[in-house]
Amino acid sequence: MYLYLIRHGIAADPDPLVPNSIFSDEIRPLTKVGRKKITQVAAKLQKLELTFDLMITSPLIRARQTAAILIDSQISPKLEVSQDLKPSGNLPNWLIAWNARGTSRDIASLALVGHEPNLSEWAELLVFGKVCHKLILKKGGIVGLKFPDHQVGIEMAQLHCVIPSKYLS
Repeated sequence: MYLYLIRHGIAADPDPLVPNSIFSDEIRPLTKVGRKKITQVAAKLQKLELTFDLMITSPLIRARQTAAILIDSQISPKLEVSQDLKPSGNLPNWLIAWNARGTSRDIASLALVGHEPNLSEWAELLVFGKVCHKLILKKGGIVGLKFPDHQVGIEMAQLHCVIPSKYLS
């Protein structure tokens, strides 16, 4: 199985009138430039014929908007939302839920749309078994991981690709 970690596009800055507000962060939308770049990423993925059997996104607005652009571009036929993909998300919780799914064997290619530093840390954990802080996924970038079977776990992945957004937009 292939797992692609996709960072959301460029989002509006947090509301300066509501410092340190989680609520403010959760409703930050993609900017016009962010929408344009993710649309370009989707077009490049179409050209590369890279599609996903399933896409799972963080519930935060900027991630959902990123996923919606990819879905609208027919990069994936199905979209789900997972609380584990929020910035405070938890990889072990997500892994337990994913591996417990009865349908996961039908998925050859899965995309997760989320945030930093989660996605880079998750990629490092899935490949190396520890967080090294050497991988930084820029907005709109993609990390591809390959698992030898449909069991997804820590230190079980091979790094398949790292695609900075500048090569996709």
